[in-house]
Amino acid sequence: MKTLLIILLITITEIVMPQNYDFEQYLYQSYERYKEKALTHRRFKYSDIIPLINNLKNKSGFKVKIVGKSVEGRGLNLITIGKGKTKIFMWSQMHGDEPTATAALFDIFNFINDPVNKDFCNSLFNKVTLYFLPMVNPDGAEKFKRRNFYDIDLNRDAVSQQTPEAIVLKDVFDSLKADFGFNLHDQGHRYSVGNSFRTASISFLAPAYNYPKDFNNVRTNAVKLIGNMFNALSQFIPGHIAKYDDEHEPRAFGDNFQKWGTSTILIESGGWKDDPEKQFIRKLNFIALLSALKSIAEESYVNTSTKIYDAIPFNGEYIYDMILRNLTVQNKKEKIKVDIAVNLDEFELKKENRIFYRSNVADLGDLSVFYAYNDYDFDGYTIDRAKVYDKKVYSLKELKKLDYPLLYSKGYSTILVNKLPDENFSDYPINIALKNKIDTTINIGEIANFVIKKNNKIEYIVINGFLFKIDTDRKPEGNGLVIK
Repeated sequence: MKTLLIILLITITEIVMPQNYDFEQYLYQSYERYKEKALTHRRFKYSDIIPLINNLKNKSGFKVKIVGKSVEGRGLNLITIGKGKTKIFMWSQMHGDEPTATAALFDIFNFINDPVNKDFCNSLFNKVTLYFLPMVNPDGAEKFKRRNFYDIDLNRDAVSQQTPEAIVLKDVFDSLKADFGFNLHDQGHRYSVGNSFRTASISFLAPAYNYPKDFNNVRTNAVKLIGNMFNALSQFIPGHIAKYDDEHEPRAFGDNFQKWGTSTILIESGGWKDDPEKQFIRKLNFIALLSALKSIAEESYVNTSTKIYDAIPFNGEYIYDMILRNLTVQNKKEKIKVDIAVNLDEFELKKENRIFYRSNVADLGDLSVFYAYNDYDFDGYTIDRAKVYDKKVYSLKELKKLDYPLLYSKGYSTILVNKLPDENFSDYPINIALKNKIDTTINIGEIANFVIKKNNKIEYIVINGFLFKIDTDRKPEGNGLVIK
C-alpha cells in the first residue's frame, strides 16, 4: 500500500513530496522521473554533459563556474547550490572510464529542480551547501580510459600535483574546506562481497589517512555516514554491498582529503547481473547520495554505530563472467571432470561506435568456490576442441549468407577468408582467419572456443566466450574475432 501511494503521488503534477514517508523508497520508486535521459550508456563524452551543465545556469539556486582546464583544454565545472553552513563536496570520473556516478549527479540535479521536492530541498539547502565537480578527467573520458592525456593516474597525483586536473581538484578542495567529501568511482564488475557468490554492486570506504589505519573524528564521521548509506541501500540490494580495500595510499586524493580534515567517503560502482551499462547501479548511486545528504542535514549519522561499517565484508575476487561446470574431458586413456571459467573483456571500435568482446579461458579445474554472472551445469556432457572450416575460403561479402547454425552443429568456430578486415573483431558470431593454423587448445589464457557434446552429439558451441545452443531459433549473439 505504501509503494502504491508513492507511485500515485509522483504521477500527479501539482504535488509536494509526501510527509511521513520512507525517503529511500520514494527515491527508488520515483527514479525514472529524475533519470537524465541524455545519458543512457557509459561511454558518454564531455560534449554530452556540457549542455546539461549549461542548462543549470538557468535554474534557480545553481551557480556554475569553470575552475580550470584539462590538458586538452576542456573546462572543469564547479557546480554549487545551497546556503547552509555544512559544506559537502562531490567529485566524479577522476578516472575517465568510470562514469556511473557522473550520470547519477545529473539525476540528482533533476531531483533538485523538480517542484515536487521543493520543501525538502529548501530545508536541505538551509543546512548544507553542495559543491559538485563532475568529470574531473574529461580527456580520459573522451577515450574511455582510466588515465589522463599524459597517461597519469590522477588519483596518484594528489601530492606531486603534476597534472592540471589534479591541481584543480586540490585547489577546489583547499578553497572549500568541506566538512564531507564524496569520491565517486567505478570498480570492476567481477568483485564479490567477501568470499561469497554475490557481486559487489556498491563498495564503500572511509579511506585511511595513515598506514596504521587510525580513526579520528574526521574518519569516524565518514564511517558513521557509510553505516547510514549501507542501511539505505540494503533494502534494495541485500548482500551486495562490500568494503573497498582500506590499505593506506599516500598519493591518493581520498586518503589525503581525510588527512586534511574532510570526512571522505569512497563509493565504487561495481557489477549487477544484466546491467552492463550500470544503469541500475547508477540508480543506487542516486539513492545513496541523496540519502547521505539527508543524513548530514539532519545529523542522523551522529548516532549510527560504527559496528555497521566494521561488519561490511571487504571486496573479494570470486566472480567470473561465465562458468561451465562438471564438463568431462576425455582422452584416449582417462576421463576427468573440470569447471571452466570464461571472461569477456570489452573493446570499443570508435569509428563504428560499437562494443566488441575478446574472451579468455580464465581458469579451469575445481571452481566450486567461485560464482559467475552466467553459471551452467553441464554434468553428463563432454568438452572438445572446436574446428576450423577449411573446405572453402570465403570473401567478406559471402559471410552474410552463411548458415551459422549449420556450421555450429558441425563444430566449427572459425572460417577462412581471402582478406581480413582492418579490425580485430568479426561482425559475425564466428571467428575469421586467413590460414588454417588456428590453435583451438583449451588452455588458460586462450580464446574460449570449444564444443560441448552429449552422447557424442554437439549440443552447444562456445565461440569467443559466447555460448550458443544448437537447434534453436534464437539469433546468435556476441561477436567473433579476426585472427591475424
